[in-house]
Amino acid sequence: MKHILFSALLAFSLVLSACESQSDVNGPITSDQSLLKAVENLNLSNEQLAQIDEMFWLEEDMSMLLNATQANALDRIVTGTSPHFAGPRDKRGIAFDMGALVQLRLILKANPELSEASKQALLDLIKASNAHRLELIETYKDNPEELRAQLKAEHDALILAMNGVLTESELQALEDLKAEIKRIRDEMRDTWVQLRVDYQVTRLTSYLSLSETQAQDIKTLLLTLHQRIQELRDQFEGDPEGFRDAVKALLQETDAAIVALLDEQQAAKWQELKIKRLDWRRGHGLHG
Repeated sequence: MKHILFSALLAFSLVLSACESQSDVNGPITSDQSLLKAVENLNLSNEQLAQIDEMFWLEEDMSMLLNATQANALDRIVTGTSPHFAGPRDKRGIAFDMGALVQLRLILKANPELSEASKQALLDLIKASNAHRLELIETYKDNPEELRAQLKAEHDALILAMNGVLTESELQALEDLKAEIKRIRDEMRDTWVQLRVDYQVTRLTSYLSLSETQAQDIKTLLLTLHQRIQELRDQFEGDPEGFRDAVKALLQETDAAIVALLDEQQAAKWQELKIKRLDWRRGHGLHG
């Protein structure tokens, strides 16, 4: 039943009402307490946890995955833990460690009784690591290979430190949940991919006035993209920095193939759409 309900969620483009906890969700981030509130509001289901990192780096419309409260919470966490994410000093968008945020959500979901002190300690580790990531970007900005190695080492050290906050039983609960997330991802991947691609093609057909042939060709490209993403996930297991860089290159390749299918006017609107879709990375909210 939970898979049916989640599939229904993916089939709709409109997010749920943001009235719930509106003052907490939309207010300014003024303290760690409000940031912890955002972390609590990003209370994802197992199905959402199985997809969020991939959709994040594929730059997909997150409104089909998150409800309004969750979407606003994610935006607040990005801003609160890495304020320069995708800004002038971070044009590649790598100062925010999405893998660490997923790890945090897994920890909290696996251990609902985790102490407030432990939650704060985990948040402090992420904030400090994201700040260090920005320093690494500055230091190694002219050496991409070394930067990737340094960011991977930083991520690995952060995950190790986060796990160090937990007790043995809390760590076991985390590992059990990770196994369940992997099972769900493996079981539902093909269904989710089809839903996500159909959603994207429907939106693009409307926005770009695609012909039936163009829509079908773009659908084929997107399905191929997701197949290759699965191959990359297997190839770069345990290496989120390598995975992200490989996804970035694959997106550029797919983008060029899509543009080749469009006429001049459609190509211009496609570029406009990409800018709108990435607005949140420049601090303008998740749903640009």
